[in-house]
Amino acid sequence: MERIGIIDIGSNSVRLVIIDIKENRAHHLIENLKRTIRLRSGVDQGGLLTEHGIDNAVETIALFVKFCQARRVNRIIAVATAAVRQAANGNVLVDRILKQTGVQTHVLSGEEEAYLGYLGLVNTVTETTGLMADLGGGALKLVGFADRLNRQSVTLEFGAVSLMEKFDLADLPKAKNLRSFEAFLDETFSQIPWLSEYPKLLGIGGTFRSLARVYRNHVQYVPDLTDGIIIPSAAVEELYRMLSTMDLQRRRQVPGLEQARADLIVTGVGIIYRLLQASGCPELMVSASSIRDGLFFRYLYPRDPILFSVLSHHTDNLIEYHNLDENHLRRVSNLAVTLYDQLAPLHNLGSSERRLLLMASLLHELGVVVSVESLEKHTLYTVLNSRFLSLVHRERLITAYLAASHDAPFRAGLTDYVTNGPLVPEDLELISKLTPLLQIAHSLDRSRAGVVTHVRAELSPGLCELKVFGPQKRDLEISDAARHAPAFEQEYGVKLMVVAG
Repeated sequence: MERIGIIDIGSNSVRLVIIDIKENRAHHLIENLKRTIRLRSGVDQGGLLTEHGIDNAVETIALFVKFCQARRVNRIIAVATAAVRQAANGNVLVDRILKQTGVQTHVLSGEEEAYLGYLGLVNTVTETTGLMADLGGGALKLVGFADRLNRQSVTLEFGAVSLMEKFDLADLPKAKNLRSFEAFLDETFSQIPWLSEYPKLLGIGGTFRSLARVYRNHVQYVPDLTDGIIIPSAAVEELYRMLSTMDLQRRRQVPGLEQARADLIVTGVGIIYRLLQASGCPELMVSASSIRDGLFFRYLYPRDPILFSVLSHHTDNLIEYHNLDENHLRRVSNLAVTLYDQLAPLHNLGSSERRLLLMASLLHELGVVVSVESLEKHTLYTVLNSRFLSLVHRERLITAYLAASHDAPFRAGLTDYVTNGPLVPEDLELISKLTPLLQIAHSLDRSRAGVVTHVRAELSPGLCELKVFGPQKRDLEISDAARHAPAFEQEYGVKLMVVAG
């Protein structure tokens, strides 16, 4: 087992993540720490980091290094971004860190920072084409990607902290300052013609995550997750207008907004809003990925860090890291999608629904990492909350409820996600329709011995005869699958008979 620590020295905060890596490269985040230091604000009028700012940063990093040592980290990777890159004396901070901690810090160029943000994003979302925005305290990195490949990129050397200070937006903004701020952004974005070539804006960084938390509280949205949330452009504008009418004290009371970001939230959301306008994107997708993920994947796969399949990687990673019964899960998933394909005339569903059934089949026992008691409840929670499952919220929920229903239907809290979340009533019907297929597939490997090798569904008016094949006796599997016949008949309107083939 290897354990690495990644320290990210940003303009607003210093972050540390610690990741365990097993011999088979399966990995798991075990620590995620943050300390706000506002290094960008610790720059004097001459463009130099102040002694106080340097001291504060070195003290924080020294604490993080000691923490890594206590957690038996094998290797520390440290990088610095815009605040250090832009400061004339950034090398002084780097030298002090090395002298006090023994850790060498690499100062990222704007191009490197943009690339690492892009790498972290495309390895953790299923979107293949879009406009990535990585908004920090001192820089905004924009990358246009298509077919998961970096097509265009630019680093703008301003961010939420620097523009907050430039336009005096920390407290109640003056109307003329807001106009100047917006005009500056519009003029800047107009110089980047390719912004409008991408259908969706995908945001990473602390400001995007703060916006997601504020949005969730504002509309009472569930699930309480940031990664994968989709926010309409109109909602971003509404929140920007609302926040810009508040003074700092009132903003500190806004539900979901952390105290340390209350002063820069107007600036940050304003940048996002004007970027949405400039790009013409109708909605924003927020990802919890970061340059730290880019650094990790570059470390894990130095020759070719872009994953071949995001969904396969992260699903396999969960199975392998938690030592789940992979052979059983693969057999169940193969049987489930085989049933799905053979029963196409009954369900009339497409490839996206097939993918969700496949995901649910592979993850239907993830809850055992908590307990086999109340497995369905734990499976729902772990599928919903597993980091970077690479699904938007609607897909996560459908997958989670399917996986939790692998033995018996589990619907606790499901309607809440229609009322206040991303599901629509038709999604409840979809879950009900797919559930019997997963249940039957799970039953057909009930002994986990692989006695069922394949199945063939033969359809006739009012009847589905499911023939079960295998080289060994399979009475247990056939009997267990037959108990789902009533649910199958209720959903598909035909009788199910499970027989040996």
